[in-house]
Amino acid sequence: MAELALQLSLVNSANCDTALRSGRAVIGSSMSKSKSELPTISFQRAGPDSELIYIELKQLLMIGEFTPGQKLPLPMLAAAFGTSQMPIREATNRLISVRALESPPRRSLCVPEATIERIDTLLPLRLLLEGEATRLATPNATSRLTDELAAITEEMGSKVPNDDFKAYLRLNQQFHFSIYQSCGNSELIDLIELLWMRYGPMLNIVRNGALSKAGQQHHLEIIRALRDRDAKIAAASMQADIRDAAIPVRSALEGK
Repeated sequence: MAELALQLSLVNSANCDTALRSGRAVIGSSMSKSKSELPTISFQRAGPDSELIYIELKQLLMIGEFTPGQKLPLPMLAAAFGTSQMPIREATNRLISVRALESPPRRSLCVPEATIERIDTLLPLRLLLEGEATRLATPNATSRLTDELAAITEEMGSKVPNDDFKAYLRLNQQFHFSIYQSCGNSELIDLIELLWMRYGPMLNIVRNGALSKAGQQHHLEIIRALRDRDAKIAAASMQADIRDAAIPVRSALEGK
């Protein structure tokens, strides 16, 4: 398995420097003024390149590693993954088809812009589907699952003092989907993943730690409800977690 770290930086030139420097690639961003490091990519050559690239890009979108409006030139993505542009194009076309990425005419591939309309459209769907997934998962919740969720929540709390926003969001996704995977409905999980791909980049615009402080109590309430087999409270607590986490994002958009 080859380890490849990606780094985001602002670029204004149309020429993309596709050379890897010490295992790092630079990807242009039209939104962020500061560099945002992406998590290490584990890229297995044994499988189809396009499928592995799709899975990795989907994950990065879901946990807010890309910035709204960020440009993603194909040559730089190809350099970052150590492959040709063809599998990159195949993977990104799949993301374009589900509206997780955009490909404007005569412009670079990019992440959709964050708008109030976008969050107001996606948030009610997240509340509905993720509340239902939590309700369905409650009867299936084992002590092993709730112990894992408690450990994740504790680790999330350890990231708050250092403002380790990226690690926090990765753990937050792990917390949520550990529950959803127990719902017994793969179609529902697929729909939730689709919403997270579209919603995730908007989390990137909040960097003041507000998100990190919002969800701790809700996570504990969810764990308690799962242990008590109380599906109604578990679902309501999950929806409250999602709703409260959206408040600083919406406030940031209103202040733009």
